[in-house]
Amino acid sequence: MDAYSKVSWLIFMLIPSITGILASITGIGYSFRPILLSIPTLFLVLNLVYGIVTIRRFNVEYALMSSAGFVTLAHRFYFEGLIVMFLYSLAELIEDIAELYAKRRLDKLIALIPSKVIVDAGGSHKIVSSDSLKYGDVVIVRHGEAVPCDGIALSEGYVNTSLITGESEPRYVTTGDYVSSGYINVSGNLMRVKVLRPISKSTLYRIVELALESLEEKSLVERVLDKLLKPWAVIAYASFIVAYILTDPLRAVSIFIVACPSAFIINSSFSAAYTTAILARRGIVVRGGRALEAIARVDTIILDKTGTLTLGDYEITRIKPPDNIDEEYFKSIIASLASVSLHPLSRTLSKISQKKLQVDNFSEKIGLGVEGVVDSRRVVMGSSRLLNLNSDYKPCSELESTIYISIDGDLGYICLKEYINPKTINVISNLNERIIIASGDKRGKVESIARMFGVREYYYEMSPEDKMRLVNSIREQGKRVLAVGDGVNDIVALAVADAGVAVGNIDAVVAVADAVLVEGVHQLPDIIRESRVHMSTLIAALTIAVIVKIVALTGGLTGLLPLWLVALLGDDGATILGLLTLILTRHIIY
Repeated sequence: MDAYSKVSWLIFMLIPSITGILASITGIGYSFRPILLSIPTLFLVLNLVYGIVTIRRFNVEYALMSSAGFVTLAHRFYFEGLIVMFLYSLAELIEDIAELYAKRRLDKLIALIPSKVIVDAGGSHKIVSSDSLKYGDVVIVRHGEAVPCDGIALSEGYVNTSLITGESEPRYVTTGDYVSSGYINVSGNLMRVKVLRPISKSTLYRIVELALESLEEKSLVERVLDKLLKPWAVIAYASFIVAYILTDPLRAVSIFIVACPSAFIINSSFSAAYTTAILARRGIVVRGGRALEAIARVDTIILDKTGTLTLGDYEITRIKPPDNIDEEYFKSIIASLASVSLHPLSRTLSKISQKKLQVDNFSEKIGLGVEGVVDSRRVVMGSSRLLNLNSDYKPCSELESTIYISIDGDLGYICLKEYINPKTINVISNLNERIIIASGDKRGKVESIARMFGVREYYYEMSPEDKMRLVNSIREQGKRVLAVGDGVNDIVALAVADAGVAVGNIDAVVAVADAVLVEGVHQLPDIIRESRVHMSTLIAALTIAVIVKIVALTGGLTGLLPLWLVALLGDDGATILGLLTLILTRHIIY
């Protein structure tokens, strides 16, 4: 509900209904009650017509509640009608508060980025707007401040990474280490960070931006209700007519009140928004309720290897510079060019030398490598395909990765061995789902990684089409598949799986992925667990809402409950008890 809608809702719904209730109780303005009840009733009718004409959407709540208003007006049940309008207004307010609560958890993340930052301008310091930061700027981050943009540390210190990684322990970073926006300087001294990306493209901003967008995604409950709106309304009106004939008008109005689906919609959207916000604070972007529902049901996980299981962990085993270049100078060239890239391999290569040289005309070829001018030398660094080398030329072993470096046409190379973090091994090994590794890499490397993780089912030398066929074949067995990849070579598999999760590549979620694990595959259990908690708590909340509505309807039709209590239980009560069930169930589970 936007600001204009809030004001109009206050003027035409809450104020008239409260005024009318007070008039009924005190007797002051008693004769104005029909007019006061007419105002919210006509307001709902106008909103209903406006929605049908402008966006072609039939709002079943507006239709049912305005009908309740007309019936109570026609039969002069003014007090009861005003109570119904007041409680319905209250329910809408609860919905607004629930949405606002979830969004504020995300807004607090963005608020951590200072609006003004200190930039090192060649020895002198100047204060500039954080929005104006660009590649190459050097930012001074004071103690307690968040790093405003993704960048490279130019000094040592401790940073709190919990907003991005969920890790409570501070992380020590040194010169050349990658630091994400949202990392907080807790070292007690100034930190210098070289900007790699402007704020609008940095990790923290993108996480919040995509999480806020995902709040607009409809959950399963909302999609089902959308499809059932028209038959739901027909049944409600038919039931009202029958009850109107067999009982009396006041009892029949109970059907309109209880039939309002807001309790189901609010509980569903709040649960999805709340879970999305929790995951965003851990560096996990998920595309709303639909994605959470899909991930919660998976029983088979297909994992890519390179860029997924091995994200960012490499050991340099051999360095061979061109014949005419000193090894230390060769290292400084590689470290300088690699420090501009955010590729996992580049993070390792950027640390091989503390000395950083000027980099100009940088460009990155996705999946191939990087190019640039370093210290006035033309440097190309990447795969044999990027450098147009003979594919038979393999100076490193089969279990190693080779990075070729051309400096003004002279060739060198570096051999790297994949190192798997024990934490990642432990996380994947403890998953209860069926685990499959599917990689485009050679058999030896894939077998080695599979043994490390204790995975018996693995495939190697697979093209993107092969991975797609693998996903489809497993789905044909009646399994629900979660595909996990780096979002580049795995886009097809992510798209055809029941749920797709990209690792490290935030942009992939815009294309096809249902979620992104910004910090790595070790976050996979978090998103699976939170998705299942979302579903189990939502089912509990909706069950409570249904029970409360049944009690309210039964009591209203039999006359055991007055209409104001039916309105309190059937709409507000079902909503509030559902929300409380969500929160309490979550606390019990954890």
